[in-house]
Amino acid sequence: MQQRIEFIDLAKGICIILVVLLHIVPSANIPELRFIRIPLYFILSGLFFKDYGSFRNFLKKKVNNILIPFLFFYVVSYLIYYIIRLFVPNLYIANASGILDVFTQRNLFNGPLWFLLCLFWTNAYFCIISLIFNKERYRAIIVLIIGVLGAILLERNVFLPMYLDVAMRALPIFYIGFILKHTPILYPNAYDRYNLLFAVILFAITGLMFLYTHPSVPFESTTWEGGILGYIISTAGVLSLFMICKMIKHIPYVSYFGRYSIIVLCTHHLIYRPILLCLSNLLTNYVLVTWCTFGMTLVVTYYLIPLCIKYIPYVTAQKNIFQLKSIY
Repeated sequence: MQQRIEFIDLAKGICIILVVLLHIVPSANIPELRFIRIPLYFILSGLFFKDYGSFRNFLKKKVNNILIPFLFFYVVSYLIYYIIRLFVPNLYIANASGILDVFTQRNLFNGPLWFLLCLFWTNAYFCIISLIFNKERYRAIIVLIIGVLGAILLERNVFLPMYLDVAMRALPIFYIGFILKHTPILYPNAYDRYNLLFAVILFAITGLMFLYTHPSVPFESTTWEGGILGYIISTAGVLSLFMICKMIKHIPYVSYFGRYSIIVLCTHHLIYRPILLCLSNLLTNYVLVTWCTFGMTLVVTYYLIPLCIKYIPYVTAQKNIFQLKSIY
């Protein structure tokens, strides 16, 4: 089994905790954090990209690791949605309208699941590009064309189902991760002694660019506002986080959440909503309610992870349903 890279789990842990935090605590919704949390996962996916020798093998791998978890939690979430509508229809107001939401709109009952489907398409786009074009400059051109096309669709309010258009806009930052694959960033190297300096410089660049431009994250936003700067700021922020995590390497609990971030991503909405509802009826201070909900959600998720690993490993990307043909 390939040895895990500790600082990557730490970086993923920090980002998935930020995802949970920003979904629950409005007062912590600092715009700058948006440029790190989701972009990191696209960059990591590009950084660890493999075509597994054929599109068929690649498809099996991504179906196992991305599409099956998406489908499982999507169906489970909408079963819960219909049960709530049937028995307690006035319990809360949701923008979701039914299990066909993924084909008709951007609002899902379990909102964070959008990312998995988007990540699946982004990987599929790049795998096809990579298998067709061997030369890097051609890959870069096609990625750029697809990214620009995605931006045009956004500008013209053209909706493609299943986040196919969002994946087009995410493809350039995925490709940035792929380019980083050819650098020594993942492994110990002579430049590691300067990691703190690099991190400070990159954070400063990120902060100054955001301060004077206020761009959007092009694959999370519904509008195109300085999208190119969004890519630059996201990349700088993610690299800065990489440098810091590479120095620290491991933080208990945080790294654990990072290692099983897909479980945290898929379940935290289903966990925090009932907690938030209960605490809202018990406490009057909404800020306190949200922070308590955040803490309780992390605790519940921490104990839920080993249960998911043990009882539903095939739908949480811990075991493969479809076996890959050996390429060695």
